Amino acid sequence: MALIRVDRDKCDKDGACVEVCPLGILALDEEKGPVTRPGSAMLCIGCGHCVAVCPHGALDNVKNPLQSQVPYERAELPDARAAFTFLRARRSVRRYLDRPVPRETTRQLLEIARFAPSGHNSQGLSYLAVEGREAIGEMTVLVTEWMRRLIREKHPIARSFHMEAIVKFCESGDDRILRNAPLVIVAMAPKTVEQIAQISTCLALEYVELYAPALGLGTCWAGYAQACAREYAPLLKYLKLPADRAVTGMLMAGFPKYHYHRLPERNPLDLVWFDEMGSAPSGP
Repeated sequence: MALIRVDRDKCDKDGACVEVCPLGILALDEEKGPVTRPGSAMLCIGCGHCVAVCPHGALDNVKNPLQSQVPYERAELPDARAAFTFLRARRSVRRYLDRPVPRETTRQLLEIARFAPSGHNSQGLSYLAVEGREAIGEMTVLVTEWMRRLIREKHPIARSFHMEAIVKFCESGDDRILRNAPLVIVAMAPKTVEQIAQISTCLALEYVELYAPALGLGTCWAGYAQACAREYAPLLKYLKLPADRAVTGMLMAGFPKYHYHRLPERNPLDLVWFDEMGSAPSGP
């Protein structure tokens, strides 16, 4: 089956599909319009750019078909001011209502993660949803055990990340690890691509974080539990992860107990223009 099909009656041969192809698979024939370069179809990563960029719907690609793509108008996107305010308004939420997140809402939340960019359109992430105080509380217990071990060993990160204080809080009933969240999202990737999947995971979970407020949810990265899951076998066993999968990210989610009314300030932008840089220092 051919990689692409072109409706010659609709195609105006403007070459946009050729230019946006990340791997240069397409070429523009003066008579036929876009064609696949000989022997290059196998390189297609199925990103769908060639189909999406055509304003006439003239091109189809078997790896990302025209019929599965949703048309939209640029007018539907927020303007610069609205987008800036929206992004600036994102807050990490660490206090949640004692209210479960419906599974349909969780599914809707994670749907957006599928559309985050990934290197070479590799995608490949999967997710585990841990729900309820009992299950998440057991995760906190295991992470606390891991922290106690690091403290006993005088591991440098135990001091850097204030683990003694975190353990004391947890022992007093104040969970500072998973914050009594009603939902923890665990991102996973095949161990064979664990390192490169870290970036894809960050992008995917940031999409989730940005989309969450539209569903009435708040989120926060579960850094302690995520670090624990990278090396502590009891937590991995508890999560029942397949042997070929590694944890690449972890996010808490739930309905916020509080709502914010202002936009906090951050450090000023630190920017240098390349053509204003001085000469590079000479070597030793």
